[in-house]
Amino acid sequence: MKKMFSKNIVSGLAGCFLLASLVTSCKKDELSSREMLVFLQPDKAGIPTRTQTVAFVHNPVEVIGSTNAEVFAYTSREVPANVEIQLAADPSKLAEYNTLYAANCIILPDANYRLVNGNKYSIAAGSSQSDPIAIEILNPGQLQNPGGYLLPLTIQSISSSDKGVAVSSTHATVYVRVTYEFNNIARTQAPLTGGTLLSRTGWVLTVSNTTSGALGPAMVDGNNATAWRSSNSATALKWVQVDLGAQRTMKGFQLVPNYAAVAENATRMTVSTSNDNITWTVQGVWNGTGPATTSSATNPDLKGVNFASPVAARYFRLDINAQTSGNRVGIGELNVVQ
Repeated sequence: MKKMFSKNIVSGLAGCFLLASLVTSCKKDELSSREMLVFLQPDKAGIPTRTQTVAFVHNPVEVIGSTNAEVFAYTSREVPANVEIQLAADPSKLAEYNTLYAANCIILPDANYRLVNGNKYSIAAGSSQSDPIAIEILNPGQLQNPGGYLLPLTIQSISSSDKGVAVSSTHATVYVRVTYEFNNIARTQAPLTGGTLLSRTGWVLTVSNTTSGALGPAMVDGNNATAWRSSNSATALKWVQVDLGAQRTMKGFQLVPNYAAVAENATRMTVSTSNDNITWTVQGVWNGTGPATTSSATNPDLKGVNFASPVAARYFRLDINAQTSGNRVGIGELNVVQ
């Protein structure tokens, strides 16, 4: 598995709104009080954060993402004596989390993670931070719930010779959220070096909308200087759909940018495929850039929209979600690589 770590921290919200994630009523954030409190969070910088997100991207070939995450136990100031902390998973926090964050997580199965160093940790005298609480995800390939997974970790108990230390009533739980994304689109915009271009004879193209003089067939006319260009609407959807006439095995697509209006090029597209024009499978999202400024219709900056694993389908659809500028977007030439 590639160790391509994608780790995002979902920041808590300040003040009363933040604390609603943990309690049924709005309480004051006690971490700024003079009490000696023990609490959990991914890191101590800035506003206390509540969620450590571990992201995995699945495709038919591999799962990309780091299997490791870390959170920490802290005290609100340096402790004069060692503090011993015992943690436990707390599934009862799931419904509260899903409600607050409009999430649809399920509990991370016990068999699919481990606390690398067990569930007991210490904050040493003279310090305010524990060693990392390391969590290892064991079988990310099995984690395919679209809404993702949640591991709420809660301070179960503490002990210390300093009797003035106590567990925070609002920050005793930290959430490890494991997300699922399927994306069969390679993380590159370089065109494939292997394969051949499929004949475009018999293709039936449908486009969302057009600009006069820049219609859909311009994408298959063999002329890099012409292009399909969408309408100038800021709200109208922009997409291209192609019927290949029969099922074909595709490694991906090769695009010539829109050199008829070079500022109007796609930078993000959702790619879907179908065999019946009814049931569609979202293969994933492509992210790219506009054409290089040194390129031209005679020396095009070819863009590759490549599948991580080849797809057999008769129909494909490109939904354009973002473009270089303005409201219009276009494609000069569109080819399938087989």
